[in-house]
Amino acid sequence: MTQDSDGRSRILKSASALFAERGFRGVSISDVAEAAGLVKSSIYHHFENKEALYLAVMEEITKQSREQMQAGARGSTWHERLRGAVRVLGRLTGPRSHVLSLMLGGMAQIPTNIDSQMGESIVAQRREFSAVLTQEIRAGIEAGDLRDLNPELTSICLIGLVTAALQTFVRASEDESIDFAFVLVLRGASRPDRINVAARISAKPREE
Repeated sequence: MTQDSDGRSRILKSASALFAERGFRGVSISDVAEAAGLVKSSIYHHFENKEALYLAVMEEITKQSREQMQAGARGSTWHERLRGAVRVLGRLTGPRSHVLSLMLGGMAQIPTNIDSQMGESIVAQRREFSAVLTQEIRAGIEAGDLRDLNPELTSICLIGLVTAALQTFVRASEDESIDFAFVLVLRGASRPDRINVAARISAKPREE
């Protein structure tokens, strides 16, 4: 790794932690420079402004998250792959991860109309984060197992339910919360004549 790329990595790592903790509005370039042990000019050498830095952090987090969900989406059927991806999602958005704060909290603070290019980038990052889930939900619709729903909106609802279960209900294990949210969405999305798909999923033993 070159000195230049090492500096960029330090900046992204420090900025990621700060944005997750304080949100977009609560972080300044000076804060990032101090956390990274650099001068402000070093930040501007890599990033034009705070918005560009934030988008770079989001792009990195989104890329890593999608790769992890893709790796978890294993199986011969769409619902096996979706369940694997959702379990990875649970690790990404659970109480011990800062991905949730970045993906949901930070983005919510930035109106998408403040700058057309930035707004489009934020929308693209949101879509990219849920892409693996959307892909498998679309496969379920095409297989005739799920109702003709909007797959992207369904994936967003799934993310929201998994996240809410993990963040607010502490009397169940993380795996139990993830599986509950997953089966609940699948039961609601399944076609009436294919509801047994959700039943088979809920009955399937968890793989360790």
